[in-house]
Amino acid sequence: MRKQSLSFDITFPVYNERKQLQKSVLEMIDFCGVNKVIEFVITIADNGSIDGTSEIAKQLEQEHQAVRYVKIDQKGVGLALKKAWLSSSCDILGTMDIDLSTDLRHFKEVYNCFQTNNVDLIVGSRLLDGSVVIGRSLVREITSRGFNKILSKLLKIRFTDGMCGFKFIYKEVFEKLMLTGIQNNEWFFETELLVKAELNGFEILEIPVYWKDDRDSKVSIIPLSLKYLKEIGRLRKEVNKR
Repeated sequence: MRKQSLSFDITFPVYNERKQLQKSVLEMIDFCGVNKVIEFVITIADNGSIDGTSEIAKQLEQEHQAVRYVKIDQKGVGLALKKAWLSSSCDILGTMDIDLSTDLRHFKEVYNCFQTNNVDLIVGSRLLDGSVVIGRSLVREITSRGFNKILSKLLKIRFTDGMCGFKFIYKEVFEKLMLTGIQNNEWFFETELLVKAELNGFEILEIPVYWKDDRDSKVSIIPLSLKYLKEIGRLRKEVNKR
């Protein structure tokens, strides 16, 4: 039986986010305080920053009991999340983008949902009815919808948005999914996590989110697109072997 009172690990995977880091972490701490979220940890998962991010993260860890700093010496969002989550002692593991693209009110929604619903994962979707997306370029919109259509067609999955950087999962579920062999250590990690979760029968709750796109994103569309297609092909081969 799962616990009534749950602790949350809110992980920010970061790479060279010196300008944004402190503001977002402090905003998250304040939000949790105002909304009476008591049992929480904010994990800064630093995957190879070289711009002074680590110094700011260490200072935040010293000044705030709720902040935890995890250093990963090489780049890779998935690698950062794996290391941070496997070393966490919290019941619920989550990830959010450091620019807080997903409105923080949705964290409170997630917090309440886990207390009252029998779900294994709660994930944000920018494609459900009720979602609002602000400032997104046409290229990014078409690319996102295209990849999610490809995922649905080739892998027969039901979730609508595998790439939204807003996901929360029971630690026990994450540990079970890691045993299935989640290979990707980069951006596709979160999508692979959802695919493996659905294929293994775990309950996924998608919620529509208010999303404000980051025009200063470091993500390069074309190289990332090629990597995504390759990873979707790999997962399709795995699924066909089942």
